[in-house]
Amino acid sequence: MRILVIEDDLILSDLLVNTLINNYLIDISSNLAKTSNLLDNNFYQAILLSSAIFCDCRSKKCACKVFQKSQSPVLLMTTGEVASHDYNYLGQRKIDFLHKPFNINELQLRLNMMLFQFPNKQQPALAYQNFLLDEQSRQLICSGNSLHLTKKEFYLMQIFFKRPRQLLSKSLLANLVWDNEEIVYGNSIAMHLSGLRKKIKKLSGQDLIKTVRGDGYLLED
Repeated sequence: MRILVIEDDLILSDLLVNTLINNYLIDISSNLAKTSNLLDNNFYQAILLSSAIFCDCRSKKCACKVFQKSQSPVLLMTTGEVASHDYNYLGQRKIDFLHKPFNINELQLRLNMMLFQFPNKQQPALAYQNFLLDEQSRQLICSGNSLHLTKKEFYLMQIFFKRPRQLLSKSLLANLVWDNEEIVYGNSIAMHLSGLRKKIKKLSGQDLIKTVRGDGYLLED
């Protein structure tokens, strides 16, 4: 299962990720722009959302467009009194409220209840040529053989599979795969892709990811 955490408090964000990472695939965002990108490219069973991010009318109008991209249930982490009309930008979806400060065990319990009561159907596996990318097992499958991917390798393949034959720049990959708070060193993307290429070559005998020098990367035909 995959969870999106939208929180601008870095300490709380890290706590949430460290608490949930053993049981879920976790993406984090601290702003509308990254949230929009993540919802464009991923399917989430639930969203943990800090109400502080969308605290004014302008941001709520923008958020309304962003959250139309997903119907995932939302666990809204909020302070003070809750007025339901304040959260119309989330649309017609299941919303539960958790008041800050909260006990992390309570958050886990509320999240588990939400996932049980309002299961969000899994996104089908992505396919490209004779390859299949399985989100449940985080495996790349080719001709009956399978390969387990690391978290970042999986995210990279997911992006490529959703944009076949499209040239993808390093900056785009860094924005989608690496967290905003994480420094992406000069050759780290190239190193990840080099390791991924070797795994794919061993699995299938194919050179699937092509480098376009100075421009980026794309999936080979």
